[in-house]
Amino acid sequence: MLLNLMSRQRVAVWSLLCVPLLAPGCKKETRDPDTASSVKLSSDDPIGQEVVAQMDLTTDPCVDFYQYACGGWIANNPLPEDKPRWGRGFGELGDRNNEILREILDADTGRAGALYKACMDEPAIDAAGATPLAPYLAKIEALKVSDTEALFELVGELDASVGLGAFFDFGLSIDFEQPDLHISDLGQGGTGLPGPSFYLDEAKASRFLPAYEAHIARMLAFVDYGPEDAAAAAKRIVAFETELARLQKPPEQMRDPETVYHRWDRKGVEDRSKLPWAAYLAAVGAPELELINVSNPEFVEGLPAVIGAADAATIKDYLRFNLIRSTANLLSAEIVEANFQFAAALTGQQQLQPRWERCVGAVNSSVGDLLSQQFVERSFAGDSREIAVDMIERVEAAFEAGLPALAWMDDATREAAVGKIDKIENKIGYPEKWRSYEGLELSGAYFTDAVAARAWASAEQIAKVGQQVDEQEWRWPASIVNASYNPLQNVMNFPAGILQPPFFHRDHPKAMNFGAMGMVMGHELTHGFDDSGRKFDADGVMREWWAPEVADSFEVQTQCVVETYSALEVQPGVHVKGELTLGENIADFGGVKEAYIAYQAWVAEHGPEPELIDGLSNEQLFFVALAQSWCTVSTPEFDELLVSVDPHSPPKFRINVPASHFPGFWDAFSCSEGTPMHPEQVCSVW
Repeated sequence: MLLNLMSRQRVAVWSLLCVPLLAPGCKKETRDPDTASSVKLSSDDPIGQEVVAQMDLTTDPCVDFYQYACGGWIANNPLPEDKPRWGRGFGELGDRNNEILREILDADTGRAGALYKACMDEPAIDAAGATPLAPYLAKIEALKVSDTEALFELVGELDASVGLGAFFDFGLSIDFEQPDLHISDLGQGGTGLPGPSFYLDEAKASRFLPAYEAHIARMLAFVDYGPEDAAAAAKRIVAFETELARLQKPPEQMRDPETVYHRWDRKGVEDRSKLPWAAYLAAVGAPELELINVSNPEFVEGLPAVIGAADAATIKDYLRFNLIRSTANLLSAEIVEANFQFAAALTGQQQLQPRWERCVGAVNSSVGDLLSQQFVERSFAGDSREIAVDMIERVEAAFEAGLPALAWMDDATREAAVGKIDKIENKIGYPEKWRSYEGLELSGAYFTDAVAARAWASAEQIAKVGQQVDEQEWRWPASIVNASYNPLQNVMNFPAGILQPPFFHRDHPKAMNFGAMGMVMGHELTHGFDDSGRKFDADGVMREWWAPEVADSFEVQTQCVVETYSALEVQPGVHVKGELTLGENIADFGGVKEAYIAYQAWVAEHGPEPELIDGLSNEQLFFVALAQSWCTVSTPEFDELLVSVDPHSPPKFRINVPASHFPGFWDAFSCSEGTPMHPEQVCSVW
């Protein structure tokens, strides 16, 4: 994850090498902004030529660095009609990875290949229409809603099979105070829109609820509702979901681990939320389950009244809609398209992704380890892993080296922070052991097999409750383009899928690898010390291991970050939510700084690299590579949607804000104070 933090103070002084404004005695040259755009860059190396091709050399890097680094890519890459957002890193790289997975699946004769072929059999899927839902619809029709035990038994059965998602969320978790133990989590859910504000904010509700209501009616038509009945049912469903939304907390409030940890366990849930939880737990395959965290107590306590106030027709309408909503992408093309139309209204996406791409994603989500072994052999060979390991160790050393310069931190907390760094485990490239998906049997019919895969995953997860956490297990397939930090295990995960160009390649100059992938590594590392991650100690236990005055000083530092990002507009009048994005913004700030110091340390040890591009120093290349992994185009609708629910800031701000608050960037591009990329007031946390 990526984040930002800032205060009204100057950036803290810390360095490994002689960098102007990071260490005394360094000379900084002043740059003439009138000549900034006259610089010509060239390279004889194909990698260098590709870097230059993405740039906009008419833009002054001290005015808008993101445009300077990415303007060429943006001009030459109009948004694809089948994407709401498209980037050089997460878009182009994701497509390249999917092409490799497609080749693997086309040749696979095992379960992964069989599931893919079933998904690609559009004639058979279209011929079936909505008929695969008939057995489930029959159970809903026969349900006596006044019998809440029967209702919860059916909801549990459908959760465990098709992933119904009605009324609430329930799934696997880890105990915040005993992080070697798997528990379950019962939390807010049951609504179809991205967040409670879409129901409760007057402006959003007037904009989105009519379209959502029409969407519900359209989907109910596929399960034999006539037009008038579908319209009436849709109104009832929207009203019911609005009541659920009133019990929900906004996403920024759900970020604080202390507010979402309440170990009620089974007795507490049954005593405080008078619903037949025993029937539900038995139906999901966990009749003896006792260990339950409640992430939103007000929601769970208020749920009985909301369900009890709804009439039988509303409950059945709601269950039918959730059934087709949760399975729509497994059904015929007309159902898939109808379901997509509402997503398009939310995101601005013009058309569906190609069938093969959706099928690759579905198979990878279901049985990803069956594909990832071959993906790793093709795409992460040689000494790639060793190079990545060396990089992350240098990034960790850079973080640790900066701690003594933090005036707001005392020695005891600083020492404990070093201990936490020392205990971090890095999972890089691929797992030590692969899942075999033992017991997953497939028939060749896509709906049946997709549901079987969901049921297998549900059973696997529920069986872990009460068991010790497997430290070797990966939660993602190795081919995914992502990275993570888990504070409960103090583990960072960098799959082979993201250790690819433009983020990383074994043959790339170190300036590029540290700029792009090093920033991601530093980002994830800093998550262990952001406003949420800092609340977990080196062993993953949630406890306050900071001195009170240090915690207070940290809040002062981070408030600068909150205010800086809250002032940014994504669209006219639509601002970034500084509180929601705080953790990711802190991580972005730290990621840039730690990666740069790590690169400087590498240079000090090995000597300067030859310059890849004439007219661009390696220090400048570091920042250009960083930015070019985030070059992105998107729809205005998607940008506005993400502001409401996404803890990450938009890509442009993830580059320009941390860079503009970092002395290493000012020095690399000779940005004078007062230019947009060197503001007078800057923020610093780590």
